Amino acid sequence: MDFELIVDVFPLLWRATSLSLQMFVGGLILATFIGLVLALMRLSPILPIRWFAAVVIWFFRALPTLVIIFLAFFVVAREWLTFLSPLQAAIIGIGFGAGAYKAEIIRSGIDSVDTGQWEAAEALAMPKRLFMRRIILPQAVRVMIPPYLSNTVLVLQATSLATAIGIVELTGLSRQLANSTFQPIEIMITAAFIYLALSSVIVLFQMYLERRLALKT
Repeated sequence: MDFELIVDVFPLLWRATSLSLQMFVGGLILATFIGLVLALMRLSPILPIRWFAAVVIWFFRALPTLVIIFLAFFVVAREWLTFLSPLQAAIIGIGFGAGAYKAEIIRSGIDSVDTGQWEAAEALAMPKRLFMRRIILPQAVRVMIPPYLSNTVLVLQATSLATAIGIVELTGLSRQLANSTFQPIEIMITAAFIYLALSSVIVLFQMYLERRLALKT
């Protein structure tokens, strides 16, 4: 192992990591918003709305994230919304890819709440919006946390796919450095440890929340 090379390239890899984190945060926020909207649509009493949400979820869950990123870049950013940058296109692709999974996580969390509480709210004539915000969602969040954060690790990993559309994030820069230095082992091991550290932060946060809320996974 050439440790001098690792020391030399680490600042470069860390700067590329900041780009990966931008995609991760943006994609996660978008995925959570999309997931919440689709989950509420899936729970709608209006049948066409439920069907539409189900089809959207099925479509994006069926496609690999890389294909969704390509669609976001070559179709959305190149043909429709030409003002979008490759970074924004990657965030859209990651967000929609993960949003379909977040939707099912949120929906299953809401469905896990005892139906008797829904019946009690109807008996008390409590407004549905108030009941959802104060009664259902706080209980559903406890169930959502483990799968939500497990899926969040996958969102972080999905940022590495953005190198396919020319974004020089952590994986993309690692590949360039490996080709230029002819020492791929040192470069890739360093990148792997960075991904491991970032993923470990999410896992530790999940463990903390599970203990804090006494969750059963």
